[in-house]
Amino acid sequence: MTDNPRLISRAEAAAYCGITPTCFSMWVATHKMPPSIPGTRKWDKRAIDAKLDEISGLQGKDKNGQTDLQKWRDRRRARKEGANRPKHSLDKRAAETLAAMSYNTDLKTLNVLPGVGPATMKALIRKGLVNEEPDGQFLITEAGHEEAVRILAEMTRR
Repeated sequence: MTDNPRLISRAEAAAYCGITPTCFSMWVATHKMPPSIPGTRKWDKRAIDAKLDEISGLQGKDKNGQTDLQKWRDRRRARKEGANRPKHSLDKRAAETLAAMSYNTDLKTLNVLPGVGPATMKALIRKGLVNEEPDGQFLITEAGHEEAVRILAEMTRR
């Protein structure tokens, strides 16, 4: 016989959990603890350990060999480096100009864009975020709208 049997009685299971047998029965009834092995009045220690781990939040590694902390860190890193970050490295003025042009479609010329000069617009044109029309108007491109959404999301995170 082994010193540590895997199947234990209700009283032993309660003592193993550090509670009274009555409390253990209540935990079984409320599904905090697994039921006894069918056809016996014995509980599996491993099943009890698994439930205790679940209750305490101590999860082991999943199928990929990652703990919950590693999964959280990976999700956080992906979110920080992911698609929601601005892709074009724009200076503050260019980013604010692009966001304003995306939000207000009347801002098409330099004289209605406060504090924006030809250098800022040329930088946006070079990056393909704005197109210059022959009549001197500047129209934001689809890529410009997408970048503006990312810029505005970044601004609200700060």
